[in-house]
Amino acid sequence: MMKNRSCKTRQGHSSMSDVDITSLTNDRVKFLVRLQAQSRVRRREGLFCVESEREYLRAVEAGFEVDQFYFCRDVMSDNDLEGLLGAVKGVAPLSVSETVLAKISYRQNPQGFLGVFRVPGRGGEEIQWPDDALVLICSGLEKPGNIGAIARTAEAAGVTAMFIDSAEFDVFSPHAIRVSTGAVFSLPIVGMDAEGIRRIMVEKGISMIALSPDGDVGYTDLELRHSTALILGAESSGLSEEWRSSATVLAAIATGGKVDSLNVSVSAAVVLFEARRQRGTGGR
Repeated sequence: MMKNRSCKTRQGHSSMSDVDITSLTNDRVKFLVRLQAQSRVRRREGLFCVESEREYLRAVEAGFEVDQFYFCRDVMSDNDLEGLLGAVKGVAPLSVSETVLAKISYRQNPQGFLGVFRVPGRGGEEIQWPDDALVLICSGLEKPGNIGAIARTAEAAGVTAMFIDSAEFDVFSPHAIRVSTGAVFSLPIVGMDAEGIRRIMVEKGISMIALSPDGDVGYTDLELRHSTALILGAESSGLSEEWRSSATVLAAIATGGKVDSLNVSVSAAVVLFEARRQRGTGGR
């Protein structure tokens, strides 16, 4: 997104008198800072922030509803602003000063705007289940960066849906959104308790494969062309006994040297793209 500090707007040259919000103590500014920083505020309000053009447009394309829109005339060009506003209707944009923009932004170098979206309800009803569904189940993961990286890989590999065995996990944290490059919008991601996830897998006839360093089957020996769910655990604690016993196969990724395991997002990439290879073109 271009920066143009001397750009003109539809109202003429930018000036402080044209700016709607200039004070760092403004109530909206305080709220946006909390919304960016605190997952409990995002859950309570049902809102989250997006401040990258690519991720913003992906959220709009995926059908997410824009609730608020803020922009800085001294950072954005007219063309950039028009392109973003053209994707939404019924939202009155508010201009902010560059100081306010820096305050409400998660990124160190903001692109000039902040979009606030509504969190959609995701209980699994929106998932379209093909005959060869490829599902990813994440258990015990706590780092938004890991979830974001895994979501990005899963979307690229054509995963049908991603489940997280915690209804409280914050998929729409700024870090998860940024690392996923917006994949958290296009990929169905459902948070629910482990029992509920297992029930869905059984109902859909999806076999479950658990990944673990002590697995007795190599990942290249797995049959991944049919409906399959891959279960990943946290790097520190691994998979619980409940998840291990729920799986039909315990598989491993062989490593060389002294390192006996991979980062969880790397492990996901290795096995998901093996599934894609086996399936030919892959696809959701």
